[in-house]
Amino acid sequence: MSIWALRFSAIILLLVSSQVSAKEFDVFYLEDVPNTQVSILDVLQNDARFVVQSTNTLSITSGQKHWFKIEPSLISFPDSFHWVLHTDQLPKGQLSFYWVQSGKLISKSVFSRLNNSAPEYKIFPHIRLTSQNSDVAIYIEADNPDNKQLSVKLSTAEEFDNLKQTRQFWYGTELGLLYFVGLFMFLMAATSKYKYLAYLGGYFTFIALQYSVITGVIYFYLPDLAADYVSSLTASWLFFSAAACIMFNAKFFALKLHYKKAYRVVQTTARFLLAAACFVLIFQSSISTAAQVVSFTALITCMLTIYYFAFLSQRPLIKLMFIAWLPALLIEIGRLGLESGTIAQSDLVWPVRVLVFVHVILICVAIYLLDKKKQDSFLFYSLHDKDTGLANRQALQQFLDTLVANKKNHTVLAFRPMMSDQIKLSFGVEYASRRLRVLFKELKSQINPYLESESDQQSHQIYKLSDGTFALVLIGDLSLNQIEQYVCVIAGVFEEGVEHKGFQLSDQIKVGVAHYPTHAINAELLVQRSLLALADNHSFGVNWHIYDPSIAAMAERRLKLSASLQHAIQNNELSLFLQPQVLLCTGQVYGAEGLLRWHHPDLGFVAPDEFIPIAEASGQINVLTEWVITQGLSYQKEIVELYPNHMLSLNISGKDLSRKELIVQLITQLNELSLDPSQIILEITESVAIAGKGKLKETIEDYRHLGVKIAIDDYGTGYSSLAYLSELGFDELKVDKQFVMDIETSSKNQTICKTTCDMARSLGSMVVAEGVENLASYNKLMHYGCDIAQGYFISKPIKFEDYMQWLSQANLAIDVKQLLVR
Repeated sequence: MSIWALRFSAIILLLVSSQVSAKEFDVFYLEDVPNTQVSILDVLQNDARFVVQSTNTLSITSGQKHWFKIEPSLISFPDSFHWVLHTDQLPKGQLSFYWVQSGKLISKSVFSRLNNSAPEYKIFPHIRLTSQNSDVAIYIEADNPDNKQLSVKLSTAEEFDNLKQTRQFWYGTELGLLYFVGLFMFLMAATSKYKYLAYLGGYFTFIALQYSVITGVIYFYLPDLAADYVSSLTASWLFFSAAACIMFNAKFFALKLHYKKAYRVVQTTARFLLAAACFVLIFQSSISTAAQVVSFTALITCMLTIYYFAFLSQRPLIKLMFIAWLPALLIEIGRLGLESGTIAQSDLVWPVRVLVFVHVILICVAIYLLDKKKQDSFLFYSLHDKDTGLANRQALQQFLDTLVANKKNHTVLAFRPMMSDQIKLSFGVEYASRRLRVLFKELKSQINPYLESESDQQSHQIYKLSDGTFALVLIGDLSLNQIEQYVCVIAGVFEEGVEHKGFQLSDQIKVGVAHYPTHAINAELLVQRSLLALADNHSFGVNWHIYDPSIAAMAERRLKLSASLQHAIQNNELSLFLQPQVLLCTGQVYGAEGLLRWHHPDLGFVAPDEFIPIAEASGQINVLTEWVITQGLSYQKEIVELYPNHMLSLNISGKDLSRKELIVQLITQLNELSLDPSQIILEITESVAIAGKGKLKETIEDYRHLGVKIAIDDYGTGYSSLAYLSELGFDELKVDKQFVMDIETSSKNQTICKTTCDMARSLGSMVVAEGVENLASYNKLMHYGCDIAQGYFISKPIKFEDYMQWLSQANLAIDVKQLLVR
């Protein structure tokens, strides 16, 4: 470490010493140099015409030849014999040094971009002197197509060598930094989502090329021909870097996202600069200083536009990035001064060096801070919800894990606003999120006084578990009254609601409660059981529920049934039982209703009321209905071969009724089996009929065109109107068994059944009574004018084979009732 520090200190000292020990000398210039070729001999003959100038800077005018004379004061330093006169490079023109002593030409050095001199001569044009003679002069012949300022210095040979090494070291360091950062930005753009960093990589690369040409270092790492070619395209690299700079800043501040019109203007300017760069690159045309000033003005205008709109949209790191580009602006101003011949190159060495390092470091710091900011944002939103800003389920899990590890008793309140989905649909997601933020801010302000005794600030947080479901953690053992207080506070905030266009958007909540360690011994299970309590719909009129183990058992059973249902369909675990139906007026068999049965290998018999809702919720009801239709029609085919007038009723889920695929299946299978569609009755529940009344009439007409009949099942439970039933015109009304089973003793049910029979008769529909379980019910229904009866008095649902035997016996009797009462 100390060795490197010493080396660095030595370089600095050498650089300083070279600046301090530069020797005094006089500079003369030759007036009125003719445009014809003038040799050094002509100049020596006209030596008296040289005029002294006040500065050590050689001013060269474009298109003119200049002669200068340098008279060093070597005699005042008797201990030094080796001297070097050196100046800045002249990349486009020619520079010749003539060492004259006592009126005689001692040596000559010519420097030009076209000659094959060593790279160090192209960076530092110089001539070495070995003399202490006071009669020494160096004549300089200069010719350049552009205006130029050349700074002349006289140093000892040792000082010059140190200066040369120091300058080369710093040039290499600066270029290495620029190329390295450019390459690094390209790699980041290729391997990350920050594709706009490719523009920054291009910017640094083109800046490095310009810097290489201006300093002449390009001749150190490229062959002369290649270096000459690259040097001739300085304007192209300038335009490329300007376009890359504009596009990087536009992308960095997401100008397109917030101000599309401004982005299009900036993008068009960048494309214009890119086109100009390509023109120079292809045709190798020279660009005037005026054109470069125009491009610089366009660059500044675009940058100011970008930063203006970035300030309006309050983009991050705008101040740092603005400061980071100021050094580049100053460097560009210096480059224009160098091109116009108002500043000498040596005057820019140290300022540019400092500005380059500051520029690169600030840009890299800004990129790092932006990336860190995005990583912090990603980390924050990995534990928080973007829409509401609430801590999410992962944050809740971490907090609960901490409480469990510390053996602290706690309670999770999971709650769900009932109107959230409707508000999203009505007013949009953005408004719904803003509304929730307002409500939760109010909720925190009201609930914090209850939580003041809790030291952990996370217990004051509200967590978002999922879309529309939230949670609150209460630490300690709480009584039911205390829990109810928290529930009332939450409910009160949502009932108060948020004002919207002059009215209050109030809401209701449901709450599920689970306690550690009573209901669960780990965080994940505790959250799960609070959600299970939230999903409890069995306690009507109560807006909060404590976890009940029976809920979990029921949920587990439903999940197991849902997973087993598809397997049951594929492996013939399902059966279609048939329950006979009898015409009450004749005592003859009318037909049968197909009833689905499932005998699970592990769970045993599963009632349709249990697995049908599961099939509907899991999306398996379509396959289930298709199976029932296929099985029922195949049974009907066998039955009608023996009993041609037999009717078959099949239950259809409300979710399947409007499916076109079901109608296609019926048409196909009825045709394949040659069955009469009028002997097939499809039953739908009254609740489905009411809920879907908007499109139900059109759907029923489709089935009627097919020829099948439609029955309304569980009539009396859905509260449908007479006008509605008349409009739809069902073929059958099936009175629910709850009104039939005690008809002989309940006057209320007697009235319902008699009224239904009278109404159906007036509508032209047949009435089917379910749940006929004794002779008295049978006779009373027959007395009321009921058309068809089914129930355990006639027969319970039986397998197809047993039903065929029952049919054979029933058809031998004149009246089925006689067979039943024996």
